[in-house]
Amino acid sequence: MTLTARFAGLQDRHGPLTMGQANMARCVRRDPPEHMNFLAIKWLPRRATRDDVVRATELLLARHEGLRTTWEDQGQHAHGSGELAIAVHDTDGSPADLAQQAGERLRAERFDLEGEFPLRMALVCRQGAPRLAVFVLPHTAVDAISLAQVLQEWERLLLGAEIHAQPPVHPIDLAEQEHTPESRKRADATIRHWREGLGRAPQTMFPIAFDTEHALLPRLRVRSAAAATALERATRRTGASRSIIVMAAFGALLGLRTGQPSCLLASLSSNRTRPALRGHIGPLAQDALIVADLRAATFDELVRRFRVAALSGYQHSRFDSDRLWNTIDTLDEERGTRYARDCVYNDMSLQAASTGEPPPEQEAELAWLEPASLPANLSLWVNRLDESELELLLWISPRALARAEAERFSRGLIRLLVEAGEHIVDLADLRKLTDVTPTAYGPGWVRSEGSWVRPAAVRELVESAVPGCEARVVVNDDTTLTCHVTGTDLAREELRRLCRSGLAARADAIVPHTFVTPAPPPR
Repeated sequence: MTLTARFAGLQDRHGPLTMGQANMARCVRRDPPEHMNFLAIKWLPRRATRDDVVRATELLLARHEGLRTTWEDQGQHAHGSGELAIAVHDTDGSPADLAQQAGERLRAERFDLEGEFPLRMALVCRQGAPRLAVFVLPHTAVDAISLAQVLQEWERLLLGAEIHAQPPVHPIDLAEQEHTPESRKRADATIRHWREGLGRAPQTMFPIAFDTEHALLPRLRVRSAAAATALERATRRTGASRSIIVMAAFGALLGLRTGQPSCLLASLSSNRTRPALRGHIGPLAQDALIVADLRAATFDELVRRFRVAALSGYQHSRFDSDRLWNTIDTLDEERGTRYARDCVYNDMSLQAASTGEPPPEQEAELAWLEPASLPANLSLWVNRLDESELELLLWISPRALARAEAERFSRGLIRLLVEAGEHIVDLADLRKLTDVTPTAYGPGWVRSEGSWVRPAAVRELVESAVPGCEARVVVNDDTTLTCHVTGTDLAREELRRLCRSGLAARADAIVPHTFVTPAPPPR
């Protein structure tokens, strides 16, 4: 059975995509749907009827163009009339279990951006009485913040509330604003920021390849009341926000573990500092590039560096994704590297809701959760960040950190924050303080183009890219790499191109700077 939510008599509009929509469209079309579709399940008030659900959905669709939009010719069409089917499921058993199953089925199917509205819904009843509503939306329609706003507004409409305030700027209006001369100037500055930052950063923090599609990563939940108290003191001393201090601690331990002198992070930016955008329903969140020099004497000095790096990163986190990735590809081609986005920081604490759990008693309370899919080596989600509790969620590739190492890393992170609340921490003592073990890079490793590289992996890269050839890699005094190749008559530029295509599976390699091939035989 289905219910139908209808809307009509609204303005029918056509216009360009926003930068956020275009960025997410790439991912929604390419990445697994489980990554790119939000799933939300809401319990309904006991008195809610099926008609109430339909009415609330109709009002929601009427208010927000972004929920009744389809793609067309690199642009979008906000429909003035249409309808949305709401599947109805009934059970005599657990409605929560049925809602989860229905939601997972809706989420598992890729959205047809040209052919369907970016909202799927289901209603779950128990013996005919509505109990739960299921929502699935793609990242082209909402980010985490606007999803929460959509759900809050729908719940108010369900209860019969009237929302008189006009919706914030619609996606088509925002897209037109993004094409003004001032916006283009900001976009140019963003491209320069990314090119300069990536040009002085390692290609990846962990020289380890990771599955970009289907890997299920173990997740470790970390809670600490002691760290929350310490963060308040550290904030007063340094003038930095709690979030920046946590980011700096994460960066410090990443550097200790990986042996990298600089930290490369992608940090999710909400891009909602402008009042007109705070209530926008659409995908504004994009990556902020954070690159910080880790060679500091004290943790307070490192916090200052991350504060500057984050400020610049967040100021340059709205971009045209096609243009940015073209820039990244060009830079990678010049350097012979591949930007991997392997470490991610995401502060979600502004959306935190109390779980009602008793406060953690230990300095660091750890709990392993069910694995979930996320393409990265190590990601840190900040779920709660207030005066009473710090709650973190780490997504950990076992190739980057084994289970025991991940627990040691997490406890060390909390220990560093607690110590930073007491005094200025000397980073020379970081290993002793945190018990985090640095990766042992033996004589088979060198640093080139800011990255840890194995010349043997470079040889394997070349021989894999060009079957039948033999390669010998020489490390020059300036740490550039020269590769002597026999068994092929390919031109050097073609060798570089073929090698670049194999970098995704070899994060411990780069493309040699110079190829030396046998001289052609005399004619």
